[in-house]
Amino acid sequence: MRSLCAAKFGSSTQPLLYPITNVSESTIEADERLRPRQFEYHPSDSSLMAVGTLDGEVIVLNHETGNVVSCVFPFTSLNSILGLCWLKKQPSKLLVGSDNGSLRLYDINSVQTKVEDSCCNSTVIFDDFEQLTSVHVNSTDERCLTSGYFKKVAIYDISTGQCLHLFTDMHREPINVAKYSNHSPHLFVTSSFDRDVKMWDSRQKPVQPCYSVTSSRGNVMVLFSPDDLYLLVSAVDNEVKQLLSVDGRLHTDFGIVSTGSSYNYTRSYYMNGRDYIISGSSEEPMIRVCCAHTGRRLRDISLEDSGRGSSMFVQSLRSDPFRQFHMAILAAYAQSTSKYEIIKINLLSSSQSAEEHQGGLDIAHSKGG
Repeated sequence: MRSLCAAKFGSSTQPLLYPITNVSESTIEADERLRPRQFEYHPSDSSLMAVGTLDGEVIVLNHETGNVVSCVFPFTSLNSILGLCWLKKQPSKLLVGSDNGSLRLYDINSVQTKVEDSCCNSTVIFDDFEQLTSVHVNSTDERCLTSGYFKKVAIYDISTGQCLHLFTDMHREPINVAKYSNHSPHLFVTSSFDRDVKMWDSRQKPVQPCYSVTSSRGNVMVLFSPDDLYLLVSAVDNEVKQLLSVDGRLHTDFGIVSTGSSYNYTRSYYMNGRDYIISGSSEEPMIRVCCAHTGRRLRDISLEDSGRGSSMFVQSLRSDPFRQFHMAILAAYAQSTSKYEIIKINLLSSSQSAEEHQGGLDIAHSKGG
């Protein structure tokens, strides 16, 4: 089955794209559209996706049907949701961080599905973390990690919301993303615009990292491969590299051509376990698919909505953890400063079947170099 899917991926011409955040349900006003800012697939329920919005809402969608499962509506000032992370051992719980530093844990099973009844209380309210940009939960669901525009990283107790450790000056510039290992509850990695990626062990006082690796440009993000053997590092303007997690040695440079822009923020994730890499950037209407084993670029997918006559730039992206060669992107339209949409992409289906999905989008692709 795996080889058949790979063969179909290699032979298909125009993959199918369709939006999933054009939601009109009883939980949302009919004339209101979601303004997504962040999203995460559920780790154990293949139908669910959490979507955080620019207005401070968190919507749990059935992304297969488009139905809203539950909502968390803001009850304080409106702030963009920048961090979402599902708990693994308690899969009904969702950690939510906003740009005002608010950090809360919700149980989606206790959230009401109607707006008038949705003033739900969060399960845990955490100490604030100023100018938050990233949240992540460790492999045992006991600790969570936050980073942000300041040079600080905090570790919290999930059950109480108490800040256990606040580490300052781990980097010389803001730490955009910090991620725990998928299997070790103590190891975590930080990536900063100071160009450094650093591995840490929370059992040791993090005065010195386990190791540090320097990129040629500022780092936008980093994450562990699903088996923790590698780190995938994405720096500004298409600098994407895979490192050995044990010591930070370079394994693969994916050799994506830079544009020359210092504002072309690149993000990359694994797809189909750790077989493939998907990468997109904030100033390019393009998704690149690479082989994680050889570094070869297999496909470039250009994004264009022919209905609007507009290109779409990639603000974020994730592979579907349950479906091979499926992904979703947070797209920003080139001709709008506030139009964001989550687009699902099926690399195994042709855009010719877009009539199966209302609002299917036209795209083009080319084979990679």
